[in-house]
Amino acid sequence: PEKREFFLENQGTFAFGGAGTGPSGAVGGDAPILFYSRRIGLNEGRAVPIDVGGRLTGRVGAFSVGVLNIQTADEPVSGGQATNFSVVRVKRDLLRRSSVGAIFTGRSVSTLGAGSNQTYGVDGTFAFYDHLSINTFWAKTQTAGLSSGDTSYLGQLDYDGDRYGVRLDRLSIGEGFNPEVGFVRRRDIRRSFGELRFSPRPQSIAAIRKFSWTGSLAYVENTAGRLETRDLSGEFSM
Repeated sequence: PEKREFFLENQGTFAFGGAGTGPSGAVGGDAPILFYSRRIGLNEGRAVPIDVGGRLTGRVGAFSVGVLNIQTADEPVSGGQATNFSVVRVKRDLLRRSSVGAIFTGRSVSTLGAGSNQTYGVDGTFAFYDHLSINTFWAKTQTAGLSSGDTSYLGQLDYDGDRYGVRLDRLSIGEGFNPEVGFVRRRDIRRSFGELRFSPRPQSIAAIRKFSWTGSLAYVENTAGRLETRDLSGEFSM
């Protein structure tokens, strides 16, 4: 986990697509993190000297803005080269609890060879009434030598009422999706997820406030359509 105060302060400004800045994220931990600060100052498990860096975060009207630029030095033991890292995040609030935004991340020296690496993404979070929300993003990377399967997208619907609950997710990560200032747990997947919940409050049993039945299905295949993971689960609680 990140422990450096410089990166911890206001790190939520750079969160994208409903995921945070650490490698847990949304959608069962499979959603990519486009800005993961532990990529900066580390190479092959060794500390890399940071020469200079700056960060600007704040609000301008309805917009939240985050800008970060870091220059690291060579690290001869692990073979790390002097690299410039840059991140720009802009998000605009809509209505009471909705927002749309965009992010750019760049790394001047790619970890895969010659050239640089860039990531572009747009996202939106929309809240309707008290219990219905929709979360979406689309992102693309540019890396020398990787020209296909370089996109990722998410569509997520969540209804979290007191008596009924429904959640539907669709996540896709191409085999060439490579955000080198970020974190990807699992590439080359298309993940579909559905969950239903029924939670009545019995009026005739004073000792029990609520029953809850929940069932879910996660179905993961690769981008060629081959099944990799299928997970069915059910739960009863009171």
